[in-house]
Amino acid sequence: MDWDNLKIALAISRAGSLTQAAQVLGIDKSTAGRRLSALEADLGTVLFVRTKAGFALTDAGEAAINRAVEVQSRIELLIDEVTRSDEGPVGTVRLLGNAWTLDRLTDIAVPGFLKAHPRLDLRMITRVPYSRVRGEASLALWFEVEPKDGEFTIELGQVPYAVYRSSDTKLRSSEWVSFFDEDESRPIIAQAYRQSRQQRESVRLTATDAAILFTAVKRGAGKGLLPMCLAEADEGLVRVNDGEPELIRTLHLHANHDTVQTLRIQSTIRWLRETFTPAFQPPRWSPSPRNGS
Repeated sequence: MDWDNLKIALAISRAGSLTQAAQVLGIDKSTAGRRLSALEADLGTVLFVRTKAGFALTDAGEAAINRAVEVQSRIELLIDEVTRSDEGPVGTVRLLGNAWTLDRLTDIAVPGFLKAHPRLDLRMITRVPYSRVRGEASLALWFEVEPKDGEFTIELGQVPYAVYRSSDTKLRSSEWVSFFDEDESRPIIAQAYRQSRQQRESVRLTATDAAILFTAVKRGAGKGLLPMCLAEADEGLVRVNDGEPELIRTLHLHANHDTVQTLRIQSTIRWLRETFTPAFQPPRWSPSPRNGS
C-alpha cells in the first residue's frame, strides 16, 4: 500500500471534498482522484460515498481513516525521536484561523519565529471554524468555537473591539458595516452590533472577515466594530466612543491530542502565547475580570 495514497484519503476526510484535499496537498484534482481509486483498489473496498454535499466516509472508510490517523501520529512522534534536540523543531506546522488573525501574526511576529527555528515551516490556512484537522501537527485559532473531536484547547486571551469611523469628517457616519456569519455560529459579535447601532441606523455592507470591514470603515462606507489592535494605530480611523471596548472576544487555540506533545507543536504554542499580547491587544489596555468573552 502506498502511503501517499493513504494521505489522499486523510486529506479528503478532513476537507470533505476531493478538490479541497488536492489543494491542501498541492496536487491537481485528477491526480488525487487516481490515488484514491488506487487505494480503494488495494483495500478492495469503497472508502467514501460521493454525495452532493461532498465525500462521506463509509464504515470501512471510517476504520481506515482511524488507523491512518494513528500511523500519521506515530510518524510525527518519530520525527521528534530521531531528531537531535539541539537542532530544534523540524517539519511543518499547519496553522488555521481567520484571515485577519493570521495576517496579524505574520506582520508582528512570524519572521522572527521562523528565524529562530530554521528547520520548521509554517503552513497558514484560512479555513472556516468547523473544518477540523485530525492527526496532523496542526493548530487552529478561533473565536467562540467549541472544541470537537477530542481537541486540546487553550485560552490565549481577550481581544477588544470598539466602534470606529473614518477620520475624514466629510464622510457620513450614520451607516454601518457589519460582520456577517452565514452559519450563525458566532452570535456574540452579531449581538454586539445590534446593541451598538441606534434604531434608525442601517447596515449597508456586511463581510465575513475583519480585514474587509477595516478597509470599508477607513474608506468611509460606515461605522463598524473593529479589533482595537488593528484600528488604534491607524490614523485613518477614529474611535466613536471613549471608555471600555464595546466587545471583548476570547481567542482560543485548538490542538490535536495526538500531536500536541510534539516538539514543533509545543514550540509553536509557546510562541503564540508570547506573541498574543503584542499582536492582539492594543497598548495601554489590559483585560479585567469584568470583561466578558
